Amino acid sequence: MAGRPKINLQGNKKVDASSRFHIDYEWWNRSTMDLKAYLATRLQALGINDIHFNPEVDEVDIVDMNTGEVRRVDGFQYVVHTYFRQLPEDFAQKSSLVDAVFCVLLANANQPMTVAEISTEIGRTPDVVLRTIGGTRIYQGISPVID
Repeated sequence: MAGRPKINLQGNKKVDASSRFHIDYEWWNRSTMDLKAYLATRLQALGINDIHFNPEVDEVDIVDMNTGEVRRVDGFQYVVHTYFRQLPEDFAQKSSLVDAVFCVLLANANQPMTVAEISTEIGRTPDVVLRTIGGTRIYQGISPVID
């Protein structure tokens, strides 16, 4: 009788307060949820109902102001990023912790952020943020960046 397979966890990095998180768009591609519908719902919940998006624009070029690197991003995501950068100060109080983290990452153009940076933005303690997004369950594609 064969035993259970052994899992080598040595290659897995433990998630801690210095870990950086981002939204994994591949997670959304694999899920049964629609990212655009979810984003539109989040914006409406925040009172933003006047999104102007040209569906013919598939991708836009953006420039990373720190590195000068030009990246192509989904046109809808770019519009959403623009709106999320203008979040009202009390948005975190109107959202669940996961939704608040999601919004902060979008407002930061999905550039990886540490738990401390995220917690400052949403007004929650780093340990609460880490316990929520640092576990084995992935919420809304929020995942640690694996270096």
